[in-house]
Amino acid sequence: MQHFLSMLENAIENEWAANEFYQRLKRDTDNKIFKDYIDHAEEDEAKHYYMFQNLHCQLTGEYHRFEPTRVEYDSFEEGVIQAQQDEFEAAEMYREMLFMIPHPSAYQPLFIAMTDELEHATRFGTIYGRLN
Repeated sequence: MQHFLSMLENAIENEWAANEFYQRLKRDTDNKIFKDYIDHAEEDEAKHYYMFQNLHCQLTGEYHRFEPTRVEYDSFEEGVIQAQQDEFEAAEMYREMLFMIPHPSAYQPLFIAMTDELEHATRFGTIYGRLN
């Protein structure tokens, strides 16, 4: 269970960072479709953050406290590439976590987040494809 909790805490921190990253990234474009795609991902990341914090509290009796980190990027294109890579990595981590869930209540938030992350990766891939 300790390994699962460690991964869950990493997920909580990453979801928070992704939400803040996407708030900044969408300000770097004037394209309405790009903004809508990024806004969708931003809202989902906030949803994942709260679902994972609630799961952490169910499993441990407390919410995970951490020092937030900031995703850095130099251009909109670089940010989109970084976002897509992060989304794929998150989906893979959540899939791995599904195979080690310590309690049935962990299944739904992990499955939702995993499928959302794949959707986000597709959206970011679409943005990147339209840039070039």
